[in-house]
Amino acid sequence: MKEYYRRNLPLYRHETIGFALFLAWVFCTLFGCGLATHDTAIDGTFTTYNLERIWMVSGLFEGLGGAAGLIASRFVRDPDRLVRRRAFGATALACAVLGNVLTWFAWTDRFGAAWAFHVPGGALTGVAVALFAMLWSDRLGSYDEAHVEFAIPLSFTVSFVLYSVLLFTKRGSIPFLALLLAMIALSFWLACRRPAEARPCGSEARATLPPHRGMLSFCLLVCLSWVQVAFFRVVSTPAIMGDRVTHFLIPFSCACALSIVMLVLCLRMSRYLNLSLAYRWSLPLFMLSYVPILVDYGNPMLRLAAYSINFLGMFGVQFGCWLGACKYLRRSGSGALAVFGTYALGEGIGIFVGCLVGLFAMESLETKGLVVLSAVIMTIVLFTIMVTGFNPNWVLNRTRERGDADDAGTVAGDGAPDLTALFEQEACALQAAYDLTNRETDVAALLLAGRSRPYIRDELTVSINTVSSHVRSIFSKCGVHSQQELIDLARKGSGETDGKA
Repeated sequence: MKEYYRRNLPLYRHETIGFALFLAWVFCTLFGCGLATHDTAIDGTFTTYNLERIWMVSGLFEGLGGAAGLIASRFVRDPDRLVRRRAFGATALACAVLGNVLTWFAWTDRFGAAWAFHVPGGALTGVAVALFAMLWSDRLGSYDEAHVEFAIPLSFTVSFVLYSVLLFTKRGSIPFLALLLAMIALSFWLACRRPAEARPCGSEARATLPPHRGMLSFCLLVCLSWVQVAFFRVVSTPAIMGDRVTHFLIPFSCACALSIVMLVLCLRMSRYLNLSLAYRWSLPLFMLSYVPILVDYGNPMLRLAAYSINFLGMFGVQFGCWLGACKYLRRSGSGALAVFGTYALGEGIGIFVGCLVGLFAMESLETKGLVVLSAVIMTIVLFTIMVTGFNPNWVLNRTRERGDADDAGTVAGDGAPDLTALFEQEACALQAAYDLTNRETDVAALLLAGRSRPYIRDELTVSINTVSSHVRSIFSKCGVHSQQELIDLARKGSGETDGKA
């Protein structure tokens, strides 16, 4: 694994920085008062929930952008080629730049017509989020599991640091706007560059899962999760408005730190990392977030705690969807427009509905009514997860058992060699020669196929620690020190057997 990372470190660096810049741009634009003037952000003179209203408009148009991606995936002849065209990325960049500039005009109220700029600014920002999500998912979805599980968590970590540093050190809205525009422009450049010498081919691993299966339940899961996130963000917003440290930095930074710790534990201990991680992570936190406001809704510190827990659940939704969906792209053969168009549609509509209901509740309901409405929404989320729950099409497991190779032979239906059967035969030969256990033989077959340890974890439904333990045992029994040496040993033994025959 270390050799793998060292060999591909330049590629990881480009992907990590580019995707992190996109995430940080989203956080700074929609989860902080970065585009407000410095004095207004400190004194708290801006209108309560302005940022949530901008987020609501942004969510609506993100959903429309996702719907457009879904339509394009069905009717465009080559949707993968469309999303890889530079014009697609340039459109996303133009929407992001115009959205930021118009939102900045609205915050500064330079022409006395704030909402005349807030609405188009939020709309263009939402479209940009959807397009950049499709752009980056197409790039990340073409790489193997080890790359995805390395780049995405590190990108989130870098984006958290960037967000915290930029918002904490902000001195004036014009320099902040310039930094935002530079960040998203650099993200566009890194997403659209295609270094032929470093970009591996992702299509060779896309083979066995039927495309577009499970997308309806995925969209429903994402939508209801973001309804909960957006609604609770509105109703739990700290009473201390305007202070960017108390209102944004403290809850967001605490949630960031805890989410990184939780993600590392998931990567090390979880037996599978697919789309189900989104609700396995977020659902307990969504339920926990209601405890502080039920204890005392009027207490600003308890509302701050609830606000932080809600952010922590939101990060779980993002982690689960990005990790699971990028691996799903590679394994299913689906296109980025279809999968992340579905994600953008669910996320955008969820944000819009959640903010709309939350703003209505805050303006028209008393505390008791808010509590009742919150319980109803949480019940709907729970019921939806019970119904859609766990779609088997999200599982990235083996398409056949090792013993099936004996019946299938070593020739595929089209007359080409069945490479899976060949690798399994080589692993069985190693088992006979070096006394490997049945599970070690399963792991050895995947190692001989050149698979990474995260791939093996998903295939065999075991933790990454268990995979590493099996790999060490295999290397020890076979007297090798790396995956390539194991492959060479197996090929040598296979050649000698063919020679004797």
